[in-house]
Amino acid sequence: MKRRSAVVAFAALATATAALAQQPYPQTPQEPPASSSQLTSPSQADQQALALMKECLAKIQAANPNASKEDVKAYCEQQVKKSSSPEM
Repeated sequence: MKRRSAVVAFAALATATAALAQQPYPQTPQEPPASSSQLTSPSQADQQALALMKECLAKIQAANPNASKEDVKAYCEQQVKKSSSPEM
């Protein structure tokens, strides 16, 4: 029974991933800063990550009310980490 629950939870997270992938996130242009004054301060980056985390948690929990909070949090942490890492 636990295996079946895990499969159902995984399927729900996969569905949520597809739903999130279809939603556009505002992206800022990736340009090298001309000076240190143009760098994002850690507090702004932390605030943005927190906002993304809250948004993700709300959307995933709404789409998958039976998913465990631990699974949803782990998924959202992964998504926030992906979105905040520089793309090359």
